[in-house]
Amino acid sequence: MGKQDVISKSILKRIFVDVATYLFGLKLHNVQLIDTEQQRIEDRRADLVARVQDEAGNKFILHIEIQNQNQRIMPIRMLRYLTDIKLNHPNEKVFQYLLYIGQEKMNMASGIHSQQLDYQYAVIDMHMIDYQDFMAQSTPDAIVMAILCDFKGVPEKQIVHGLLSKLGMCMK
Repeated sequence: MGKQDVISKSILKRIFVDVATYLFGLKLHNVQLIDTEQQRIEDRRADLVARVQDEAGNKFILHIEIQNQNQRIMPIRMLRYLTDIKLNHPNEKVFQYLLYIGQEKMNMASGIHSQQLDYQYAVIDMHMIDYQDFMAQSTPDAIVMAILCDFKGVPEKQIVHGLLSKLGMCMK
């Protein structure tokens, strides 16, 4: 770091304290400036994002994120996806869903709640959905989703056999 950088940071630190004290009413005891410069070279893509229209005629962007393990930072990731989508489509409503398909019991937060932010998205834990809800459908894609659901104590082999039979009937 050059000599001018050190002087600049020292001045900025004093200004920071004055702004925080006199404008925000904060009484600070310790200030450590945080370097916020970040180089980002990343390929970040949401799983599924589509512009949709519901049967009532409402148009919006639907974001579905599929997650197979618990991650403490998932709410932050979802917020990043939301900001990315909103930056590209600022005038459109966005609805977000996290679809959890992991083996472990789901224990992730479904949003961020702090003094600065109240952010929430919907979470669907596939293990809480009865497999019969999907087996009762008539489209192959919906029927296959049954494999991710709660089997309600029915043996896996029996579910798979029923699923294959139902798919066979749909394909005729």
